[in-house]
Amino acid sequence: MVSRQLSLFVGHIMLSILLVGVASASYPMFHHDEQRTGYVPEEGPQTNATLWVAETAEFAEGSPAVHNGKVFIPTWPDMDFAETNPMGLVCYDAATGAELWTNELGGDGIGSVSGVAVADGRIYLGGTDGRLYCIDEATGETLWASDRIDATGYFGLSSSPLVYEGTIYALSALDGVLHAFNTDGTRVWAFETGNGVLSFTSPAGYDGKIYCAGNRSRIVCIDPVTQSAVWTFNQDGSVKSSPVIGGDGTVYFTTNSRCYALDGTTGTERWNSSVTGTAATPALANGYIYAGAYSGLHCLNASTGEEKWHFPAKEVNVAPVVAGNLVYAATNEEVGRLYAVNAETGEEVWSYTLETPGDGTFAAFYASSPAVSDGVLYIGAENNRFYAFGEGGAPEPAFAGWNGTVRLTEGETFTVTPFNNESVAYTVNRTSALGALDAAAAKGEFNYTVQEIAWGPFLYSIGGIAYNETSEDLWLYSVNGKSAEVGVADCSLEDGDTVTCWYGARGSSPETAGAVVNITVSILAPPAPVPGLWNGTVALTEGETFQFTPSNNASASYTVNRTTDIGALALAAEAGGFTFNASDTWYASYGSFLLEEIAGIANDDWTQENARSWSIFINGAAAPAGLGANSLTNGDRLAFYYCPTDAVTWAPLIDQATSTIIIDITVRDLTWEGAVSLTDGQTFTVTPFNNESVAYTINRTSALGALDTAAHSGGFNYTIQETAWGPFPYSIGGIDYNATSWDSWFYSVNGETADIGAVDYRLKDGDVVTYWYGAWGSTPGAARAVITITVSIPTSGGGGDGGGDSPSPWITVTLKPGTFTITADNSKKSYTLNRQTALGALDAAGVGYTIDDSYYQDYGSLFINSVKGRTNEGAKGWMYQVNGESPGVGSNAYTVKDEDKVVFFWSEGMTSTPATSPDVVSIRVVIPGASSDSGSSGGGDPGSSLSPAGGGQQGGREPGPASFLFGLPAGAAVELGEWGQAFSINTTGDGVIVSGNTLTINRSGLVLTIAARNIDEKDGVARGLIEHVTAAINQVSAEIEGLGTVAASLDLNLTGIPAADGRLDIAFNATPDGRTANAFSLAAAEKSEAITALAYTMTVTRTNLENGEDIAGAVIRMTISPGWVEEHGDVGALRIARSAEDGTYEFLDTRIAGNDESGNLIVEAASPGGLSVFGLLAVTAAPAAQDGAITAVTAAVPDTPATPGAPAGSSPSLSSPPIIALVGAVLLIGAVYLVIERRRRT
Repeated sequence: MVSRQLSLFVGHIMLSILLVGVASASYPMFHHDEQRTGYVPEEGPQTNATLWVAETAEFAEGSPAVHNGKVFIPTWPDMDFAETNPMGLVCYDAATGAELWTNELGGDGIGSVSGVAVADGRIYLGGTDGRLYCIDEATGETLWASDRIDATGYFGLSSSPLVYEGTIYALSALDGVLHAFNTDGTRVWAFETGNGVLSFTSPAGYDGKIYCAGNRSRIVCIDPVTQSAVWTFNQDGSVKSSPVIGGDGTVYFTTNSRCYALDGTTGTERWNSSVTGTAATPALANGYIYAGAYSGLHCLNASTGEEKWHFPAKEVNVAPVVAGNLVYAATNEEVGRLYAVNAETGEEVWSYTLETPGDGTFAAFYASSPAVSDGVLYIGAENNRFYAFGEGGAPEPAFAGWNGTVRLTEGETFTVTPFNNESVAYTVNRTSALGALDAAAAKGEFNYTVQEIAWGPFLYSIGGIAYNETSEDLWLYSVNGKSAEVGVADCSLEDGDTVTCWYGARGSSPETAGAVVNITVSILAPPAPVPGLWNGTVALTEGETFQFTPSNNASASYTVNRTTDIGALALAAEAGGFTFNASDTWYASYGSFLLEEIAGIANDDWTQENARSWSIFINGAAAPAGLGANSLTNGDRLAFYYCPTDAVTWAPLIDQATSTIIIDITVRDLTWEGAVSLTDGQTFTVTPFNNESVAYTINRTSALGALDTAAHSGGFNYTIQETAWGPFPYSIGGIDYNATSWDSWFYSVNGETADIGAVDYRLKDGDVVTYWYGAWGSTPGAARAVITITVSIPTSGGGGDGGGDSPSPWITVTLKPGTFTITADNSKKSYTLNRQTALGALDAAGVGYTIDDSYYQDYGSLFINSVKGRTNEGAKGWMYQVNGESPGVGSNAYTVKDEDKVVFFWSEGMTSTPATSPDVVSIRVVIPGASSDSGSSGGGDPGSSLSPAGGGQQGGREPGPASFLFGLPAGAAVELGEWGQAFSINTTGDGVIVSGNTLTINRSGLVLTIAARNIDEKDGVARGLIEHVTAAINQVSAEIEGLGTVAASLDLNLTGIPAADGRLDIAFNATPDGRTANAFSLAAAEKSEAITALAYTMTVTRTNLENGEDIAGAVIRMTISPGWVEEHGDVGALRIARSAEDGTYEFLDTRIAGNDESGNLIVEAASPGGLSVFGLLAVTAAPAAQDGAITAVTAAVPDTPATPGAPAGSSPSLSSPPIIALVGAVLLIGAVYLVIERRRRT
């Protein structure tokens, strides 16, 4: 019986690292977009390697769509008309090819050749029954189906639906009618073009208009508002393709003999070029048209129609797609072949040819236009297969089976976890049919999975071939040729049984199966229950030798392989504390030793009756040779029995043994043991094999530092891999992480398995570091490779463990220009960031960390969530400083310069500094090619008041404003193009940095960051399409009486690049005007709070920058001394209030962001409404109002000047006349009363 036990399956952590995820990129409809351009900016596959191939029940004929990690492909009947399988719309996992669901549309025999359109969680496609279907993207359930709108026989509604501005459009081929539907399935209008059109032509949308074929030879532009034709273009030939709309409105289409370009506004012809057109809709990219023809693929200049190149091939009847630098097109005449052609030169880069069935026909790519997303190309073919082409080398051959013998031990068990419930582990007898398969999989190096069902674990896949939910093909098994009647985990085996597993339909046999696993079983009897002198495991190293001196010949010394029985016995004797003796009496004749005695138990005189002697057994069978001549392999069991022998056969009678030695064998591929000396404070660099552009600087006294030193001393190599959690050891001595079995390298220190990465573990003098290779949860004792390192760290004057009063050793990192990619821990989104930032320095230091992107979309800042496994806890968390000062921006937005000192430290409270922190990471920055006087960094000087206009003032009661200009560098240009705002900026000037798809402009005190799509930098000019713009205003400081130095900084989320004359002016005031004070008081009242003190206000004046239009939101940071906070409550009493010009007011969500270099508290708040006047306040809960006790004040309160002599930041006691005058009638008690009363009544 199978016993079920709950366990924490730690292995899923490793699986999450290995799985290839499909990102958020998508291909939502036929030919990619509403304009039907067939252009994908990202790169497609550069080789013909298949990521996966899925078997389809019927032909995959329609054009697929990709969205949310899924790929959707329409299917319709194949040529086997004797059998009808499920068809319609099939959904696959885009990364793995696993079928997720199938929707059979209108029922049996209803398929689709239409393209798919995905929008707002819904999928739209046409059916061969002429209906338009709407299907739920997540569940695959039909939401609605229209009436029959296309009565075309065979194909039905072949038009690929267009989702445009909230309406779904479909063109019926039989009558040429354009139908418009609401998302709920109601048809809102229809436009009759005059007559039918060719199948597969589909509508396009652009600039509020719909374009489609009509009346066979026409192209019609339709206004959806008036539902009338704007213009109609007529020519002699039949329109064969869907219209394609360029960014300037030009309309392109093909007929049976020509390719046309029309003015999109008037419908007049611009040019036409001779092309023997097919039904393939041309692609438009980078100023060129790529048209399929009977003679192959043609590239035409989109402006003139002049042919640039011609790629000769058979008929290209599948709409080509351009992705990055390649054009992908497929043929369906004589042979089905997929081509990848260089878009610039027309030269073939790769191709993939479908196998011919061998019956005189050929397999073709018929009507399934390719879709490209995340570097993978998806396309269906008329061979019942759906292909995903992706990078990563040639595809492995399909699993065909295995044939061999396995040894099982009676009484042993193993555990297996179903793939669909990783919280459960089943304990299974080793001598079951599943136990035999498990042993065969390990020996044959193939995989298998089980699925949890109501009856227990069910065999789901072997060698990657899984149960098919459509055809219901599955893995079956038999024992000794008889089909089993119980589950594979419950079938008990006997010695000599043969287990056969095969893949096929129920009732099939192994003879007709494409994949068969034959397993012959040898079951070892458990050792006899006799006195055991020793029972344990020894590890032998392949290639190692040792010297053995025989007991009868002390002058002799033999060199013996360690992987022999005598090698194992010698190690067991050492581990068990016993001795053994063997003579070389027989060595000259037999090449082996005679075992004389073990643990003082010597052989009897063999001439005596029932004489006992030591016999050698391997895996339950008598050894074929004498001691020292028997080689061992990994997993062997070596046994020594002290027993008599049979009087006739001389066979050992182990059931009469009186003493035993049992040794389980682990054969190691690598072992090294030695001592290394490490110097505290030293570092070294290591480059991950999967990212050679990065060099991690590592502490020499880390666990990885010990491995690095041992590798040099021992003459073996090692590599590291860059992961989202930092670098980890990937291989040692050529033994790599195994992506199939998940065997990998682990390490321990002083016998305790480490719980942090090897780069982060700080060693002490005398520590012993052990690396071993094995499965998750394994130990060094049974490992096939072990490195044991004893560490010596000479005492010096510095060092320490990085906490308390001991200084943190400095890590030196070299930051070259470039980018790195990280993934946010909370959202799992990936970000490509400038390497030369404070966060880039932390990343390059090789210290494990995680980030949080909760505020990135609005303000461009990523926050450190954990470092070295230590996670933020409430008000406690990770802070950072640069050159002893706390920047006012996130570490990803602070650009570092050569010789900067970046310190990340754990903050326990508002007074924490790196000197008092228990956990510090100290990093020195080296910028190659930089000099120490190279000018200010992109991060600015966070401690100074920066004013490009010269207005910044440092002293006085009322400091003058600091001004910040938003203009772009000279010669920069911003234009509104077809895809959005496009920019062109000279990068040779000071302060302009391009890193990946991010452009940073450093002006005095202001950092403008442009996140763009496809930045192209040539000849000192960067061009790109703007996706997101942020601005960081570095700290502005001033002296305010009673408070000392205060400072503020801003992060802005902009809607685009601001106007050239855009400007911000920042001024501080010790006291607010009456209007602002009233607004703050009302904001407090709405929160049922009362103001107890106002520290100061900051007025941000905007020039040619509008809230909402230019500024989408901001983060405000204002500093205050800890003494002031303690005097007026605590950090929980702090608020940042906002008073806007339109009379609105609010308390912003306020948090503590750390401390600046002076120990002042940094108070931070997000301001979604933009910039105006802000105040830093202390509040308390408002006293309960008494009905009828207060009379409402309705008179307006004029602006009131500050009272002379009142110190800024003093507590506004209600008994203080100056404060009463300041805020007007005791904080507008009447207004407060009205607010409270209104709340009570609502």
